[in-house]
Amino acid sequence: MPARPLRRLVLIACSALLLAGCGLRFAYSQLDWLLPWYLRDYVTLNAGQRSELDVRLTGLLDWHCRSHLPEYVALLRAANTTLASERVEAAQLEPFLERGEALWREIVVELEPELRVLLAGLSAEQVEELATSFARRGEEARAEFLSGDAAAQHAARVERMEERLRRWFGRMTPAQRERIAAWSRALQPTTEAWLEDRMRWQGELLDALRVRADAAAFTPRLALVLAPRETLWTAQHRAAVAYNRARTLELLADLHALAGEAQRRRLQGEIDALAGQFSGMACTEPARVSAAGGR
Repeated sequence: MPARPLRRLVLIACSALLLAGCGLRFAYSQLDWLLPWYLRDYVTLNAGQRSELDVRLTGLLDWHCRSHLPEYVALLRAANTTLASERVEAAQLEPFLERGEALWREIVVELEPELRVLLAGLSAEQVEELATSFARRGEEARAEFLSGDAAAQHAARVERMEERLRRWFGRMTPAQRERIAAWSRALQPTTEAWLEDRMRWQGELLDALRVRADAAAFTPRLALVLAPRETLWTAQHRAAVAYNRARTLELLADLHALAGEAQRRRLQGEIDALAGQFSGMACTEPARVSAAGGR
């Protein structure tokens, strides 16, 4: 399976499993950790590095295809069974979120050896370019999520959620739009803390890169960078994230209850089609063996 379509389907599946809840998690905290998949957007790679990236990414995706895709199919079909009910409770969506997060942690663990080798090969000029890209993306994120007053941020948040949901439900009804607006108003502020944590993460990565020539020093430093960020959050931020998570699951359950018959058919059809796409994928055999010792 080519890398680009599989990457895209992985992200779509995460959204489908949680009716966009997991997609929010990716959008707000996780994409920075997939640096090898987006490295070309941050750093200008030479021909040798591009080839190395492709080989290592292909090996990672081969592993992912064999290890996770069958479970994606099972989860998607289980989600469709749940969504066939007349009423879906937030508690019924929680296990899908938890399993999605567990699968994500497995990807991060598998990613670390590949990331370590790729980053260790960056030149001083490339590390400087990475730092510049981080700064630019940080400014863009602040402009996207924090520009305008509270009312403008609320409107933008509602629009983003409606856009994520449109693929699965189609056009939102007035009642659904009002429920999304109520969800947005109820959220506790976490964006500033997220942006600060993202900046700290990037700083920690850049600090680790200063010792990339020393494998004995670089390996544990990078492992710390890739460790779950939740362990570093303040108690206040952790509580706010948990609160918002619960409100989002309630929103998704309520949107399902407010959905008309056509919307429900569309939702289940989209999820069923995605499960079929995953089910029909042929994984590469035999698997490539990572030079980093990961497989």
